[in-house]
Amino acid sequence: MKQPGLGGPGVTQCLILMAFCVTGLNSLSATLAQNPTCVDQLVGQSITISCVVKGQSMERLELFWYRKTEKNGSMEFIISAKGSIGKKFYGTKINPGKFTVKNDDLQSKSTLGIKNLGYSDTGTYYCMAGTSMKYTFGDGTILTVVDFLPTTAKPATKKPPCKCKKQKTAKTSPPGVSCSVVIWAPLAGLALMLLIGQYLLASHTYRVYRRTHVYFRKYSPK
Repeated sequence: MKQPGLGGPGVTQCLILMAFCVTGLNSLSATLAQNPTCVDQLVGQSITISCVVKGQSMERLELFWYRKTEKNGSMEFIISAKGSIGKKFYGTKINPGKFTVKNDDLQSKSTLGIKNLGYSDTGTYYCMAGTSMKYTFGDGTILTVVDFLPTTAKPATKKPPCKCKKQKTAKTSPPGVSCSVVIWAPLAGLALMLLIGQYLLASHTYRVYRRTHVYFRKYSPK
């Protein structure tokens, strides 16, 4: 069933707009949470947008869906329904085969379905809940229809070559040996030189002693 949108000449929608402007955005005690808040979808594909009603029973509310596109420039009424079994009303320029709405009273959720997406469907979609002369809007869902979806895969990166030098494993010394040959060789050479020096010094001392002893025996007074 067709129903004029906010931009149309319908008296009902004009009264709704007037009441909405007078009572304010949050005049209704219920709040609306839309999901997703922003989405990209391929051209020709379908998409669903959900609107969860919080703070009030959905059985007493009528749910409306609007959109604002670059082509229209103003809020365009799409579809509305009251409860899960209520009649559905469409905007004057809306194709019933393209848009569907499903209300779930138990989950307090209204779902808008859009088929065969085109570039002209790019825009912001809003759900609105109302009862009597009080209405409130959701935060909106930004839909962008694209030729291809951006990839989320991380680009493959080559592992940089390791610049760290590999540490050489220390060779364990045999039991009882704490120093390597490189340390032992100089020490052994030094010890040998000390022994030779001591031998030479002792030999020289002995010769000096012998000469001195002979000298004193020869020239000492008797």
